[in-house]
Amino acid sequence: MNYKMKRINLLLLMLVTVIFTSNAQLLWKISGKGLKEPSFIFGTHHLIPIQFLDSVPGLFPAFNSSKTIVSEVALNNIDATSKIQKSALLPDSVSLKNLLSSIDYDFVNKEITNLLRIDINSINKMHPSLITTLYELELYKQNMHFDENTKSDSYFQIVAFQKNIPVVGLETVDKQIELLFPKNIKKEAQTLIKSILKKDDLIVQMKVMNEFYRAGDLNGLAKLSQQSNKQFNVTEEENAALLDNRNLEWVKQIPALMKKNSCFIAVGALHLPGEKGLINLLRKEGYQVKRVIIK
Repeated sequence: MNYKMKRINLLLLMLVTVIFTSNAQLLWKISGKGLKEPSFIFGTHHLIPIQFLDSVPGLFPAFNSSKTIVSEVALNNIDATSKIQKSALLPDSVSLKNLLSSIDYDFVNKEITNLLRIDINSINKMHPSLITTLYELELYKQNMHFDENTKSDSYFQIVAFQKNIPVVGLETVDKQIELLFPKNIKKEAQTLIKSILKKDDLIVQMKVMNEFYRAGDLNGLAKLSQQSNKQFNVTEEENAALLDNRNLEWVKQIPALMKKNSCFIAVGALHLPGEKGLINLLRKEGYQVKRVIIK
């Protein structure tokens, strides 16, 4: 049995074990510490179909009872699109072609052409992290049979806007841009190459990640993320910037929001588990945070 098959079998075994043994949940109720009404926190997955939401016990009653929707960033910022588009481009003197060797550039070009059906010259001025995202998104769509028009991550904000329910973002568009487009563009160019070289592993991870999420297994998601970090040489500092540091900033804002109104807090599922996850941080603040279980 070759390395690839051993790895796939190991991941699938881990997946089956977790699904059948974990006591997991994506939706949590926050109460106590003088709150007049409970709030809720829900772990999202950007690429899960909206139909999945129907399978989460108590999700819609929790959402419908809340007076404020809290997300990582509010989508109604009129400057967001132009800021993101500007930040997605490399400086005038830089292009992907001069970030990579000619051999690596030809290698990336071949894969991009095969998967995305576009010539790399048309995206040569894009930030490498965006190209990696586009590449991995297409891998996901083709292997998970995913229709991007059915994704669930923006559902709560869209409904809130329709019903004139306030939407609060925990961080600014500028902060999101900082995370989306790291300044070390040379490293991001190398990450693009690694993603292509390890695409078979990526596909397996995508499948396992989906099953962990659908099973509500936050700890499984966290362990899979740690494994991916090692594989792609993500440093502790970089991981902290993506998760832990943001959680610490968010937990400073959330109490005041919950004190004012009942909130439905929808953030990426990886922000919930662990010692520095939002569930534990809110408990340290004195709140009761319990799984929502409908009998």
